[in-house]
Amino acid sequence: MQTLTTNRIPTREEREAYGQAARAIYEPLRKQLEKDHWGEYVVIHPGNGDYAVSADEEQALEEMRAKYPGVLFFSIRIGYRALYHFGASGLSDGQRS
Repeated sequence: MQTLTTNRIPTREEREAYGQAARAIYEPLRKQLEKDHWGEYVVIHPGNGDYAVSADEEQALEEMRAKYPGVLFFSIRIGYRALYHFGASGLSDGQRS
């Protein structure tokens, strides 16, 4: 998976692939995250699988931005299907599960 950055706006196809990669990372973690962090946010780096969890989405984003400046991340609200988006850019991934 190629890492998307803030250097340019990714294509729809790139965003969809990035979102699918993020959800593939999230799925094996889902059960434990929902048990321990329901309603919190997980911010995922789809390019390498790293992630941060926090009750405050911005805090999780800041943690990831500090580690990976200029990278676009994918945010998921744990236990909810309504929030899937690229946190660093505010771009919607256009695909709701």
